[in-house]
Amino acid sequence: MSEDEVWLEEGIALRRMGRYSQAAEALEKAIAANPANAAAWRNLAWALCQMDRNEEALASCEKAISQEPESARTWILRGFALHRLGRYEKAVNSYARAIELNPLGPDGRRAWNNRGAALDNLQRHEEAIESYDEALFIDPFDVYAWNNRGVALGILGRQEEASRCFEKAIEIEPEYATAWRNLGVACRALHREEKAGAAFARARELGLE
Repeated sequence: MSEDEVWLEEGIALRRMGRYSQAAEALEKAIAANPANAAAWRNLAWALCQMDRNEEALASCEKAISQEPESARTWILRGFALHRLGRYEKAVNSYARAIELNPLGPDGRRAWNNRGAALDNLQRHEEAIESYDEALFIDPFDVYAWNNRGVALGILGRQEEASRCFEKAIEIEPEYATAWRNLGVACRALHREEKAGAAFARARELGLE
């Protein structure tokens, strides 16, 4: 195993343990040993995002893409960094590129879901719902897509449909506190106060104020 591969493996292990600063140091050593190591650049970007160093993460993504332009995962990560920086239109475009490269499977599902979130931030909620539908076509058990779809529907005033999305998320993951809270919001908008109160209470039991 080459020097850069050794540092890459250490960086990945540290990142998975949540030790992001140490992971970044190891990955920077991998890059110093081999600047063309796209995986090291990508994993460095992920560690930097976790430390909210999003501009640096974006720069690392660009380096990874220059070495490995067909990596859907890197385009997703690039979109995530742009999203965190509030550059939602560019994030949408980055997720779209990831979808072109890998429309199905876990990466495709993640890209569709994240694209929807960026579109919501652009107030393009109908398009966001279409993205969540694509994510759910890939994985009907994606609780985040169900929850996000419900939020978008709620913003559009379609509370009945929104409540069904939150109920579906809860059916899949009964301890998903955010979905319980959002169900409470939808039920309150529908004047179902008893059900809303129960949903808010459950969200609090699960640690969400």
